[in-house]
Amino acid sequence: MAELETIYRRNANFVFRRIEGETILVPIRGNVSDLDCIYSLNPVGALVWEHLDGSADLKAIQKLIMRQYDVSDEEAEADLLAFIAEMKSICALEIARCQSQGP
Repeated sequence: MAELETIYRRNANFVFRRIEGETILVPIRGNVSDLDCIYSLNPVGALVWEHLDGSADLKAIQKLIMRQYDVSDEEAEADLLAFIAEMKSICALEIARCQSQGP
């Protein structure tokens, strides 16, 4: 799937924090936190978010999920693509590169 070859990076306008066992994303608008739009991430979402650094394609992150959580490639792909779709819907991701584009 072409989507799995895409390399994303986090939008710098989102702050990622772990607070007392909870992982949250907070959008920053105009140098101010938008506390009305706090997003809570589950452990898989937190793992994915941490690896959306513009260096690994989604296929590599899928393999990481499979190793970390001992799930099938289909389940890892479904969870990953659902998370990516959700993050795209709130503009939390930017495409760093598609593998077909080259460096």
